[in-house]
Amino acid sequence: MPPRPDDRARTELQALVTEASKRRDAERLRAETEFWAEIDRLQRRYHGAQQDIADALGIKRNQILRQTKRYRTDQTTSTD
Repeated sequence: MPPRPDDRARTELQALVTEASKRRDAERLRAETEFWAEIDRLQRRYHGAQQDIADALGIKRNQILRQTKRYRTDQTTSTD
């Protein structure tokens, strides 16, 4: 049986868990951003592609619109 932790061990463990959680969140955001950017490109391939994508993903067209806007990168915004 492992020894009972002291305060220092608990603090170190909490810091490691927090760091792992931050890395997971960053990776999840990166993956979601890449996915919806690809969907944004694909929906412009032909008229009706957005509905075909929605059918393939099992979601509504409106959700595709909302998600592609949400994850659109700053590179696509205009500079005035």
